[in-house]
Amino acid sequence: MICLGFVAALQAGACSDDVQPCEEGTLEVGGLQCCANGCGLNTEGGLPRICRNEKYVCEGSAPVLEDACASREQACTPIPGCTMGREEGDPAPELCCDGGCNGTLALHRVCKTGTLWECPPGAVPVSRCKDYKNACGGILKAYRDNNHKLP
Repeated sequence: MICLGFVAALQAGACSDDVQPCEEGTLEVGGLQCCANGCGLNTEGGLPRICRNEKYVCEGSAPVLEDACASREQACTPIPGCTMGREEGDPAPELCCDGGCNGTLALHRVCKTGTLWECPPGAVPVSRCKDYKNACGGILKAYRDNNHKLP
């Protein structure tokens, strides 16, 4: 896309199709937050993305973008310890896809150890799927559209 005139470019900020490289080490302002340890497993809440190699990325031990979490409101919120044998309730910060990212059955995480919510055996966290928006048959949109309940 070509910007039409210097004044128009200043008023609009930049052309809408332009991808502006960022400066190494700067924090993104006003963008999606990162959950440093995964959905609903944080201790510090949401963190801004940081510029690495001219792109904003999430950093942390197992970082995910809040958009990849089932409930954006619960995404980076610290979740208290769990009770062994129980299933995570709604609105859940994370969902699991049975059989991998291309599976068709979505599940809640369960409490196996009494400290962390984990996907059942054979299931993967949707937020860890490369194409999380379409993982498990597009479960994130369906879950959000269904008032944060599994359809």
